[in-house]
Amino acid sequence: MYPYIITSNSVTVVADSILTMTATHPDYSSVLAHIRAGNWDEAVLLMTPRKAVESWVDSNVAIGPDDKIYYKGKPVSNAVVPVILKMRSEGFDCRPLMQFLKRLQGNPSMRSRDQLWRFVESNSITITSEGMLLFYKKVRSDWYDCHTGKTHKYEPGSVHTMPRPSVDDDPEKTCSAGLHVCSLSYLSAFAGDRTILVEVCPEDVVAVPIDYQNSKVRVSRLRVVREIDSPVQMRTVEDSDSVPF
Repeated sequence: MYPYIITSNSVTVVADSILTMTATHPDYSSVLAHIRAGNWDEAVLLMTPRKAVESWVDSNVAIGPDDKIYYKGKPVSNAVVPVILKMRSEGFDCRPLMQFLKRLQGNPSMRSRDQLWRFVESNSITITSEGMLLFYKKVRSDWYDCHTGKTHKYEPGSVHTMPRPSVDDDPEKTCSAGLHVCSLSYLSAFAGDRTILVEVCPEDVVAVPIDYQNSKVRVSRLRVVREIDSPVQMRTVEDSDSVPF
């Protein structure tokens, strides 16, 4: 049992450090239930972001006692790190972001590793549970690429690759050699008859534009997930909208 106090809107437990959780936290009721049952270690686990993260990362990615994220024993300095810690402290499942970070470490380009998260965040690129990125691309009616019409046939389920050295890694060149994919907002700038959703591993992103609003990147490998309706209609939920939950 640890010293603790429960107020009308918070709970504080003194363990290795002083931990406080407010009633607005998603895990608040669970913490109270654990305290009521005498499950102190479980309560402290939920109240400590560092320990909570350690419970679901693998041996390659871990949170140190200094609340820094480590990859294979070395601290990771990346823009996504504070985002992971903040989201987890607010009760969100950050396993997709941790998988993204782990895959990103396999990217041989320091420039891509440093720039990719800002691009992802700025352009609202979605991330799968495995840490893969979902981009968009337009192709011809026969599924072939719009540039040559005969090189790549982007049918659903197909995988397309280029030797990484053959992909231009200069982020200042917006149109150059490589497999091009884009954000949802950039689709209107591409010509094509079909719109496809593609999956890209963070380690296969070669060139990230310096201007994040450019909204497209060059990659060395992608997998076609499926065709989606074209043109894509974006809808933003406003405060006045009726949300069914």
